[in-house]
Amino acid sequence: MALKLTDIPELVMNRILDRLDYKSIQPLGKECHYLRNFIDDQNPNPKIDSILIECKEDTGDYRILYDNSGIGLNPETWTSVYYEKYKNGCLVRYKDKEIVLENEDFLNRSMEDLEMVVRSKNATVRFLRLDQLPLDCGQVEPIKIPKSNEKGNFSLILDSLKKKVLEPRIHKLKVHRLLIETNDQKEIMKVLPFLDSEFLKELRIFNTANDENKMVEMDEILKLDHLNNFERFEVSGCIIPDNLVTKLSHIPYCHIQVKSVNSKDLLFLKEVILRLPTFEEFEIKFQNFPDLNEFLEATGTWKTGTTLSPEKFEKCSYFQMEEPDSILMITYSTLYGTRITFEKKTLRWVSSGGPIIIQ
Repeated sequence: MALKLTDIPELVMNRILDRLDYKSIQPLGKECHYLRNFIDDQNPNPKIDSILIECKEDTGDYRILYDNSGIGLNPETWTSVYYEKYKNGCLVRYKDKEIVLENEDFLNRSMEDLEMVVRSKNATVRFLRLDQLPLDCGQVEPIKIPKSNEKGNFSLILDSLKKKVLEPRIHKLKVHRLLIETNDQKEIMKVLPFLDSEFLKELRIFNTANDENKMVEMDEILKLDHLNNFERFEVSGCIIPDNLVTKLSHIPYCHIQVKSVNSKDLLFLKEVILRLPTFEEFEIKFQNFPDLNEFLEATGTWKTGTTLSPEKFEKCSYFQMEEPDSILMITYSTLYGTRITFEKKTLRWVSSGGPIIIQ
C-alpha cells in the first residue's frame, strides 16, 4: 500500500523541511492543506541569505528579490518576483510566468508572500535592502500582459512591510545588515524598531539623489538599543546632525556626512579611538570647519601627502594606539570634497612610505 503524507512521522517531516530552502518550501505548501498546515505549525527556517525590496516610483516597478547564495545578491541564484495592480486584482510576474489574482491587492499579496518566507521564529536574514533605485538585472523576460499605469510608492511599501510582516511577529526579525534608501527618519523607523537589536550589526542610510543639504534627523533612532550594537554605520548622499559625531564614537567602522565639524568634537573622538580595541575607521565628510587651524595645531605634526594644487591636497598625522603595533592615522583631505578620516593602521604600513613622526 502506498505511503500517504499523513502517515509520515512528524520527526521525519521536520528533517525533510530542515533540508529545504524557501524555493522548495513555498511550492510544497501549495500541494495540499495538510502540508500547508504542517509547514505553518512547524515554521521551518527558510534559509534566506538576502532580501531586496525595491520600488522605482517613476515607472511603478515593484519587486522582491530573495537569494540564498551566501554572497549577497547574485543574479544567477536570486528569485525575483514583480507585483503590480491589474484591473480589479493583482498581477504577479516571475521569470516568464504571469499570474493574475482576482480581487487581491498587489501590496498585500507581496507582503503575504514575504511573511510566509520569514515566518519562522528562527528566520535570519544576512542582508535586507530597501531601495528606490532598482538594480540592473540585465535582460527581462517579455511582458505578455500590459503593465498598469499605477505607480509604486516606497513609503506605502514600508508601511505595509511594518504592518503585515514586522509588527505582528512575536520574535523580532533577525537581520544582520540593513540598507535603506531614504533621507527621512520616519521611513527608517517603520523598519528598524522591529529588527532584533542584538543581531543587527550594520545600518547604511543612503540617498542616490545625493542632496548633501538634506538632513536625516536621528533623535528617534538614538532612543533605540540598536545603535549600541552596531559594528558599521554609514550615511551617504545626505547629512546627519553635527552633534552626532561624538555619539557614534563607539562604532568600529563609521562613515558619515555632516554640515559642520569642530575641533573639540574631533579631539574627543581621537581620544576615544586611541583606547578602542575594535576600532577600524571613522570618516567624516563636512562642509564647514570653522576652527580647523586649532585642530591642526592640537594634533601636532602633519605630513603632507598627495597634492594636486594649493587647494587640493591631503596630509596625515600619526598617533600610537594602546596596542604596540597599531597606529592611528588621521587624514585631512580636500582632494574630493573635504573630509577627516581616522584609520587604524599597522606600524609597518604607515612607515612603508618613508619616515614619519608617531606622537
